[in-house]
Order: sequence, then C-alpha cells, then structure tokens
Amino acid sequence: MTQPSMRALRLDPASLVTPDFCACCGAPPASSERVGELIVPYCVRCLRHASAATTRSLAAGLSSCLVAFCLALALPLAWPSASLGAHCAVVLAGSLLPLSLRAWPRRPEPGHAAAERAVWRLADGRLACAEPRFATALATQAVAEVESLPRAEPRFPSWLLVGPLVAAIGAPAGWLFHHPLVRVLNLTEERLNIDVDGRPVLSLEPSSAESPTAGAEIRMPSGSHELGSTTADGRRVTTRAALQSGAIHLFAPGSPKHCFWLEETRYGREQGEGEGLVPLTGEARFWVLPRQVDTWFAPNPRPATPDARSSGGLLVALRQAPCALAPPEARP
Repeated sequence: MTQPSMRALRLDPASLVTPDFCACCGAPPASSERVGELIVPYCVRCLRHASAATTRSLAAGLSSCLVAFCLALALPLAWPSASLGAHCAVVLAGSLLPLSLRAWPRRPEPGHAAAERAVWRLADGRLACAEPRFATALATQAVAEVESLPRAEPRFPSWLLVGPLVAAIGAPAGWLFHHPLVRVLNLTEERLNIDVDGRPVLSLEPSSAESPTAGAEIRMPSGSHELGSTTADGRRVTTRAALQSGAIHLFAPGSPKHCFWLEETRYGREQGEGEGLVPLTGEARFWVLPRQVDTWFAPNPRPATPDARSSGGLLVALRQAPCALAPPEARP
C-alpha cells in the first residue's frame, strides 16, 4: 500500500496571494484559517475538520489532566495495598490513555487530502501541504522548490504533556497523603515485633530515653487497622487504630507508665504569650497528633530575649517521659 505523502516548501507568506480554492479538497472556499502569516482557504466541510484538530487536542489534554488528578487521589482508596511504584505507574498509564487516543491516526474522508488540518508549519519553518495542487499553486507564485515527504499530520503538540506532568507530581503526593506517617516507639525493656493486620512490618529495639532518633517511622494506608506488638517470649498485644489521611500518628505499645505531650514554644513578638502544653491521653497508646511536629522527643530551642522587630513563630515538640517525671499538666 502506498504511504500517503505531503508537500513541503519554504516561502514568504507576506508576498503571496492565497489560491482561490480549498486547501484540502479543492472546492470553492467559504472561510479561512490562519497558519502563521498565511491565510489558508477552506470550504465549509473542510473547515469543520480543520478546526476540530484544536478541539480534539484540548479535549485530550484536559482528559489526561483529569484522569491523572482523579487517579492520584482515588486510587489509594480503591487499591490501598499498592506500592508507591505501582501506584505511580497506574496513574501515569491512565494519563497517557487520552493522549494515545488523540495520537491514533485518522484517515481522510474520500475526496479530502487531510483528516484534520491541510496546511501546517514544520519544525524547520517550512510549510507542509496535504493537497499537492495547493502546494503547487503556492510554489508557482514563490518560485519555490516543492519536496515530497511522508505524511505526518500534527496531532501531538508539546503542551499535551501537561497531563503526564500532573501524573508525575500528583501520583506520589496522593500516595503519601493516603499513606500517613506512623512513628512507632518502644518504651519497654525488650525488643518488640510490630505487625499491621497480621503482617510483620518492623522489629524495634527499646528506646526508653528521650531522643530525636528514638523509634521508627512507617507508612500505612489510611483507615482502620489492627496494630500488634509481640515480645520475644510470644506475648502479643493488639490495638485497633484508625489512620487519617494527611495526619501524623504515634504508636507506643506497652507504655502505660509513660506520658506524652505536645509542647508549644513561641518566639519573637509571640514570645510573651507563653508556652502551651497539650497532653496525649488514652489507653490504646495510639494517637492522631493534632498538630504538625517540628521536634521529636526533645525540647524546642529556648527562646532568646523578646524582640519586637521579629515576627517570631511557633515550634511544636512531641515530648515523653515517665509519668512520675512528666509535668503535672501532662499526667492523666
């Protein structure tokens, strides 16, 4: 089967008189479309499919962005066990689906030279014409050489890549949002094996002293889970916990004699407002932290002399200590 061809030529549109026939089918023109400085004539029917090219590209680009955005946020809820890599791959593939449909080649209707635009600019600045008669008419006026090339109608402008870009940014963000962080702390005197819904996730050494590096961080799908801790001799304690998307959580199994609290330290002009202390209570030893934590298991830096010129700010520290040594406001 003979491959469809197009004609390419280099010319100065400002010095040309547009041929008086449709650039696609050769019929009398009824309207026109601008390609750079050149006015391209079309009949009513051909103008319809030439104008549809932009509409199809816009629809494909918008669909790609919507699919990427929706999958990035909804897929972790429908497939919570998916890894970060699998989640990103599915979201990216979804964003490419509308673009693949847009890039699918279309056949011109009988009697037409192009399925969409009949005249367009090539990357090197030359003018491409799907209809040989139109190219010949232009070349005759410009005394330009016409070159026959394989047909390559433009279907994929570079701005369509915004959909995959949304997928590349939104997929990791959506997965991390729906797989919130859990800080696990072992305040017992022996190693603890932690499991989630019966699946082992980590083994944790004791860390009774307050230290910013104490414990370990894991990410789990949001929703209700059974958190278990097992000692070396087989004693197992379970807790039913509800993880919230976008939140930070603390899990400290086997720590009934320890107290936890959030400590607020103000700086600059806000320093005179005093410090706040928010106790964390509950027998389950699992908490959804109400604030973002700046300092883990250590005091915040001490504020300097109040400075009215500084807007200051607020730091939140998560503290822990045996209840006998904890501030009175933090005790149950």
